[in-house]
Amino acid sequence: MSHGNEAEITAARYSQSIHDLRRLLSGEWTWDVLVSLRSGPLQYTGLLAAIRARSLENGWPGRNHAYLQDSTLNRTLRRLEESELVDRSREEVFPYRTWYSLTPPALRLLEAVVPFIEWADGHPELLERVRRRRNGGDARR
Repeated sequence: MSHGNEAEITAARYSQSIHDLRRLLSGEWTWDVLVSLRSGPLQYTGLLAAIRARSLENGWPGRNHAYLQDSTLNRTLRRLEESELVDRSREEVFPYRTWYSLTPPALRLLEAVVPFIEWADGHPELLERVRRRRNGGDARR
């Protein structure tokens, strides 16, 4: 196998993996659920309250956490369970409480994201320019 083919295969794998991850982690509330469960298991109402309480005053256009609907959170949790990133467990004695927690792969994923957070922390000016553009303001300076 020539060096050129190796690079091509590597690029193909790289691209495929990025697309696979995008599909696995798609959904508007996916990251909010993962981050909220990062400190440990939560019951549904606690998870909903944790996400609703989080205020992201970062200037990006889009959703307001305070308005997360039950049905939307339910769909997100089902998708994350199917993706094997969130476990759902129900107590066997009354009252039958349901708990949500991260699976080991989800915990590893959150660890793997740390370099992205560090990258964002190191490029605040770039992020601010993009935020302004997306909000309709000119930030090409």
